[in-house]
Amino acid sequence: MLLSLFDNLLSPKPQPVKLQEETSFQQQFEIEVNGENVPVRILFEQRFNNRVTVNKNGILIRISERQQKEEQRKNIDNLLKWAKQKLGDKPELMDSLPQRKYVNGEILQVGDYEFVISIFYHDSAKSTAKIFKNNIVLSLPKGLTNDAEANACSYLVAKCLCKFFLPVVTERIHELNNRYFRKDVKHITMKHATSFWGHCSRHGNIVISVRLLFAPAKVVDYVLIHELAHLVHHDHSPRFWKVVEQVMPDYQNAEKHLKDFSHKYYL
Repeated sequence: MLLSLFDNLLSPKPQPVKLQEETSFQQQFEIEVNGENVPVRILFEQRFNNRVTVNKNGILIRISERQQKEEQRKNIDNLLKWAKQKLGDKPELMDSLPQRKYVNGEILQVGDYEFVISIFYHDSAKSTAKIFKNNIVLSLPKGLTNDAEANACSYLVAKCLCKFFLPVVTERIHELNNRYFRKDVKHITMKHATSFWGHCSRHGNIVISVRLLFAPAKVVDYVLIHELAHLVHHDHSPRFWKVVEQVMPDYQNAEKHLKDFSHKYYL
């Protein structure tokens, strides 16, 4: 049912409602949650990431226009299912994954690492970022709106953290793989994903969300073990969970942690 809904959503008909920018548009519909009709608004925007917010006004999903339609479809599917579950299971979580407002000089704690956010403004139109010692240095164009600046900072910080932590995560994945699985891992990447913690393809390509880095080390290990277990069984069958349990007998605690604290791990 959801897939057919998204097929209509991403098709050229009906014509989308135009927003301020010519390339941005929105779609609106309703879904039923616990007997109530909940309005859903999906915005396709010139942004770098995807985001979902659940509050008294309904579900708001922001999707990057930079993605291919199939990737948009998958992200909408995942974010809508996530939001629907949150509304049904935990209505007290009124806002999830808010846009972080970065402040010059603030400390960003990522696992055991601390980074100082340093923001500079310039006259050019390009936004850049780099990690220098323990500083994440953000260079932004002057005159950005608050929303545009927050979006740019979120994207740039995520990009820096992905580059900084990829060798660390890669080393840990290979360590766990050599110890417990001994399977062929093809390629490891990190990205600012809001709809999943990790993903493993049938070809052995593993993607880890940079948001996971805010979780405790054991929870991070659980996600890495979870994805490596997909190299044994590429599903979520009882056989798959048995493999996970053999490596981490208390994995359900990590699962619960991610469900309970997912809304606190955002960029």
